[in-house]
Formats: sequence, structure tokens, C-alpha cells
Amino acid sequence: GHGASKMPLYHSVIVSLAKQPPADLAKTLRNLCHTVYNKGGWVRAVENHGVRPMPFRVRSKYSPEEERYQREARFVSLYYDAPVATKKDLEVKLRLEEPVLRFNTMRLPSILDEVNSRKTSNPWNAVAGIERKVKLPKRKKGVHPAIQAEEDARLRDVVEKYF
Repeated sequence: GHGASKMPLYHSVIVSLAKQPPADLAKTLRNLCHTVYNKGGWVRAVENHGVRPMPFRVRSKYSPEEERYQREARFVSLYYDAPVATKKDLEVKLRLEEPVLRFNTMRLPSILDEVNSRKTSNPWNAVAGIERKVKLPKRKKGVHPAIQAEEDARLRDVVEKYF
């Protein structure tokens, strides 16, 4: 199925040759989108950030010798929900694309990451009615009980105030 519930949202930044014809770029992106969809994912967005200067010169694998080093490149973002295996397939396809200089795929944080987290400050625990007890530190040996009780009270105040 094409449900997005068990699929992380990915953001791929693709850096390709600035001189690549727009029709070729569109064809490459179309192939990538078809790959995502055919493997059970959803393409959420494609953004063309245009041609920008590179922070350093980048060597392109397939360019002729006189055009080997690129000082500017086209940046494109691809946002998609897909199973983890699809991300690997997409990266294999990107490696085989001649105009692609670099790419980086990041998994974007999901609201489910927060819902599933075990942090005591997790706001979803309160909504779900889950009580997370704050563990007090273990008592030090050889400390007078009255001093320990005072420390415990101070610690409880801090925990209630900030957590």
C-alpha cells in the first residue's frame, strides 16, 4: 500500500552540474519520483533552488578535462516518504546519474519520534495519561538522615519547579 504511517520522511539534497539542460534535469527527477512511488512511497515535494556558487570547487567524474572542476552547481531538494529500502535504491540511482556531483539524504524528524520518546518532559505522555515517576538519586552512605531529608526536599522542589 501507499500509506505513509510506517515510512519516514526523507529530504534529499541533490547537487548537479550547472550546465545540465532543464529537460535532462526534469527527466532525472521524474525517474527518481517514479522509483519512490513504485517502491511504495510518496513524493511530497521537489524544489529547485537554482544555480549557486559552491563553497569549494568540486570535481565531476564524467566531464571533459577542461571542465573537470565545478565552481557552481544546481541544488535541488526532493522530499519523500518511503520505506528504508527505497532510500537505498534511490541513492544507487543517484550514484549512476552522470550530472549528479553530490547528494545527501536526511531523515526529517517526525511527530512520532516525540510521541514514542521516553523523555520525562514528553508532552504526549501527559495527553495519554502516562505517569512517569521521577527517580530520586541513591542515598549517600554515611550521611545524617536529617541532612539527607533536607537534600531530598530541596531536590523535590527543583524537580517540581522545572520538570
